[in-house]
Amino acid sequence: MPIKNWPAVISLSVLTVLPAAAYASDPANLPLPPRGFDAKDASIPHGKVDVSVSYPTRNYGMRKVSVYTPPGYSTSQKYPVVYLHHGIGGNEVSWLGRGSDEGNADNIMDYLYSKEMAKPMIVVMPSGKMDGADDFARFANFGDVLLHDLIPWVEKTYSVATDADSRAISGLSMGGGQTFNFGFPNTDVFHYIGPYSAAPNTQQPSQTIKNVATVKENVKLIFISCGSTDGLIGNSKNYHDFLDQNNVDHIYQIEPNEGHTKTVWNRSFYNFAQRIFLDRGTTSGGGAGGADGTGGANGTGGADGTGGANGTGGSDGTGGAGEAAGNGGSTGDGSGNSGGVTGGGAVTTGGSGATGGQVPSSGSGDTDQDTPVTEDSGCSFSVPGSNPGTPWRFGIHLAAIAAVLFSARARRNRG
Repeated sequence: MPIKNWPAVISLSVLTVLPAAAYASDPANLPLPPRGFDAKDASIPHGKVDVSVSYPTRNYGMRKVSVYTPPGYSTSQKYPVVYLHHGIGGNEVSWLGRGSDEGNADNIMDYLYSKEMAKPMIVVMPSGKMDGADDFARFANFGDVLLHDLIPWVEKTYSVATDADSRAISGLSMGGGQTFNFGFPNTDVFHYIGPYSAAPNTQQPSQTIKNVATVKENVKLIFISCGSTDGLIGNSKNYHDFLDQNNVDHIYQIEPNEGHTKTVWNRSFYNFAQRIFLDRGTTSGGGAGGADGTGGANGTGGADGTGGANGTGGSDGTGGAGEAAGNGGSTGDGSGNSGGVTGGGAVTTGGSGATGGQVPSSGSGDTDQDTPVTEDSGCSFSVPGSNPGTPWRFGIHLAAIAAVLFSARARRNRG
């Protein structure tokens, strides 16, 4: 469908495909994204990226930010904004597959738009560390800049909506810690909070969440993710446990057999971006495409793109031994026998692989910055009182838990 018709598509399909549901005690077990979701695809429309633009701050001079605007961006429309933060060795280009190469936000957004799986939005990727005595201070000092320098500059420079319903905050590792630290104390500014693989700069829930009732009232989506073997998983689990104990709806997504990696961060942004800026927040699954990436916003595509109009599976019956009738085609690696079945939000595990196989991440590999410090295989933090450079890693194993989610595809009014 042409880009100009996306708002209608979003209102008629995405809103109903991702129904509100609470994930609390157990991990969400969202299905793997389709193959190629994070790769550059010349066959689909691309958004524009303003790379390393300078903006003024009150206390730190001019600073850098990269800004992604969606295909068809027009000043006649007001767009929501997600502020997306990098990790300890990153900067404003790390989410663009450059420098420390921590993610591929632009490719992911292009993919989601091509499948009508996300509401058009602007993605702001700042260099999120200011001056300070150490890494913790440098990342902490960005909070004031974000709220009082960057957000006002974005709202003057781009055609964006200026209400909290139209702002999200997200990030990886140290940026995940910033997401917790800046998001929860400012729920009047951000109504969507998505930290990935949060680092030891993460403050305790008791420090950032002073009023649980306010969080419940204001925040429409909390999406917490981490790799199952990431040594930093405790920072995420602390919040999961706190939110669970206080009956706060949230997604807790654990990526099986993954550590502190770009794979986790790309998958996390893919899942977060398609669930924000809807009429109401959602903590459900759904929306997954077919194995070859042909599924649309409603997740009805079969493994070969043969899914029926109402989430009825592909006619070839692919999806492995665990396939459920009436659901879309399989996720996984395209072999038809290793993924769980998805369709319209329903998820069942099955097939020989159960987890759907591994989806490789794709980055451009371009480098136009100073020598980067990569986080792809784990961060090293200069933690006060510790030996600088000591990796924070430990092994953890989580059993796979099957989740069954339900959704219905809305039909357009005729006439």
